[in-house]
Amino acid sequence: MCIVVDTNRLASVLKKRTADHEEFKPILNWIVNGRGAFVIGGTKYLCEAIGFVKIFSELAKVNKVITINKQEVDREEAWAANQIHHPDFDDPHIIALLRVSGCKLICSSDARAYPFFKNKKFFSPVAKRPKIYSQKRNAALLIDANIADCCVPCKLAEKVKEELIQI
Repeated sequence: MCIVVDTNRLASVLKKRTADHEEFKPILNWIVNGRGAFVIGGTKYLCEAIGFVKIFSELAKVNKVITINKQEVDREEAWAANQIHHPDFDDPHIIALLRVSGCKLICSSDARAYPFFKNKKFFSPVAKRPKIYSQKRNAALLIDANIADCCVPCKLAEKVKEELIQI
């Protein structure tokens, strides 16, 4: 019930004025009104998400952000970066965050990264490979069955400050 959102999609999920917000609004609804939560962590991810610190801080107050140990993610990122040398493999920090957290969902529109998100070198057995939310048609993935151990117990949110997140 938690999701890693690739930093190139954070604005699409969190800001209703983005052109493609409607495609990613189900994620925000699931987090704010359901049992979903953002999974964040690692030096590179947190640096790339710096513009969303205030929103994540507010969501963390109502248990809607799971922060994974930065050192563990950074260590795993270094390992992942050494596994595959390919010009399209530029997200070892996302692979690391998925591996360390055990998160079962990734939101991304980077089709170049999809083969790496599904690569058996990173996620074996097959059951550990994350499912990819790339647009609204994938909203059926936002269900309680996609819970990761790092997200337990999952809770419904208390009131989220509406001035930060307006659905």
